Amino acid sequence: MLKSPLPRHFSEKKLRDSYARVAWFYNAWSRLTESKAAAKVLEWAAIQNGGRVLEVAVGTGLVFTEIVRRNPDGENEGLDLSPAMLARAKKLLGLTKGRYHLQTGNAFDLPFGDASFDLLVNNFMIDLVPEKDFGRLLSEFHRVLKPGGRAVISTMAFGQKWYNRFWHTVARWLPGLLTGCRPVDIGWPLADAGFELSKMETVSQNTFPATVYLAQKPAT
Repeated sequence: MLKSPLPRHFSEKKLRDSYARVAWFYNAWSRLTESKAAAKVLEWAAIQNGGRVLEVAVGTGLVFTEIVRRNPDGENEGLDLSPAMLARAKKLLGLTKGRYHLQTGNAFDLPFGDASFDLLVNNFMIDLVPEKDFGRLLSEFHRVLKPGGRAVISTMAFGQKWYNRFWHTVARWLPGLLTGCRPVDIGWPLADAGFELSKMETVSQNTFPATVYLAQKPAT
């Protein structure tokens, strides 16, 4: 059942400022609360070496580094709104072997042509976006994927256990602690954007809930 997320307003400047403040410790937070979901994302991505892969919102590069390692002979594009997070990603990639390109950019206006990628990955970004913009964002993801291409997306979730509700309370009353993230459900928005939802799974790590979605752009 689709649940209504808490209201949010999108501001590029506010998001850049928020992530500039947390970039220095974001990897520690991610490993404590998001690594289980990240492992599921990579499992479902089933990356084949030689493909064209895009990660939207690479953050500090934890998942993107693994994408490059699994696709060293392909083309790996990474994009993020935050220069501070991208700087951390570039440092983490270091001497990682493989072809990749990182750039700043806005997920609502991806700087790529139609049908450019076999796979799109997006982690913990849609939970920052106003609900009214889910469709516009997911339609942009749909646009840059090739027919038959796949999207693997993770978001903060409402959760299934009583203790997961703690994070919804934090998101409601202390949103700055989560840089504005809050629980969302994008099952129906994915379908409305033209995707076929293959599967979804909610996981919990140290009480923090996340849902991973695997969706496909129809081949025809």
